[in-house]
Amino acid sequence: MKPIKVTGTQMFWMIAVMDLGMTLIMTLTPTLQAAKQDMWISILVAGGIVLLITLLVTKLSALYPGQDLIQFSQEIMGKWLGKAILVVYFVQWYTIIPIVLRQFSDLVQIMLLQQTPKLAVIIIMVLLIVYATYAGGIEGIARCSEVLGPIILLMIILVIIASIKDVDLKNVLPIYVDSGFAGIVYGALAPASYLGHSVEYLMLAAFLHQPMKGAPYAYRAVIVATLFVLAAGVMTVFTVGVTLTPKMWYPFFEMSRKISLFGFLENFDAITIVVWVSSVFIKLAIYMFITCYGTAKFLHVKNWRVMLWFVAPVVTVFAMVPRNVSEAISHYLLNYWVPIALNVNMIALPFLLLVVAKLRRRKRQAGQYTK
Repeated sequence: MKPIKVTGTQMFWMIAVMDLGMTLIMTLTPTLQAAKQDMWISILVAGGIVLLITLLVTKLSALYPGQDLIQFSQEIMGKWLGKAILVVYFVQWYTIIPIVLRQFSDLVQIMLLQQTPKLAVIIIMVLLIVYATYAGGIEGIARCSEVLGPIILLMIILVIIASIKDVDLKNVLPIYVDSGFAGIVYGALAPASYLGHSVEYLMLAAFLHQPMKGAPYAYRAVIVATLFVLAAGVMTVFTVGVTLTPKMWYPFFEMSRKISLFGFLENFDAITIVVWVSSVFIKLAIYMFITCYGTAKFLHVKNWRVMLWFVAPVVTVFAMVPRNVSEAISHYLLNYWVPIALNVNMIALPFLLLVVAKLRRRKRQAGQYTK
């Protein structure tokens, strides 16, 4: 069978697109609530946290080129401890897909198709990502990212430029006074957790055509995603202000709705929807592949595509568990994704694996030297 390979540029677009859309739509509200007009500082802090995450995962992956998390976690920590660590990641993968599906269906229902059942929207998206994952695997998803990525960035730029006429620079003042250090740091956690999807480099690096040269592409993807979220967030504050935005579920979407150029160019919210749906599709497809591929490897199933017929129904059922939009967004974000996924899956475990891997390598080298 032909080996699966992904280029560095495709890795850049996968991480950038996966980070961007959901961060723009889902994390501006909690950031604004915590940091108010200083949300731009919070996003910069979030960018710093995500660069740290990217540093950890790229350094760790570089120690085991051609291997993924399923393989080297057990090589580093031993069979049982390695498997225990993998279970922690499986919890992340098996919960993020249904939550994103539910967030997607809730927004579609609230903003576009009020009479359409949530389950119908969820099933349509599940069928799309299952088809993309089954037919193309990670190579097909990578090519989709390469095509959709530039379009997504271009559309965000278009929305930002169209909003310039409504800018009020006073909306970002005063700086630091109203939020303080604690508010700024707390406001950074939500965007950091959503931009922290670069942690999936631990699974994706094994598919790179040149695994040892993948790190710069991951760094660039994180930086680009952070800068675009920063620009979009600042423009939202400039145009809408901090009185209304913390009370909105989707501030960037609402900002795009208010745009009107020359008296006849309107409905820029359609552009935001295209950006968001494209980003959600890529994100879900990547997570579907990682979950199926990782589960198959964990259970020693030779054909990872078989797991699609298990994972797809499971995530569809789980997506219907949250009772309302608040549970799907706020509860998951505040009770699991920020305190556990960010701190444990994205920072603590990669750091632990990196430290133990380096210590084992030094011990092995020292043993060879003494011989």
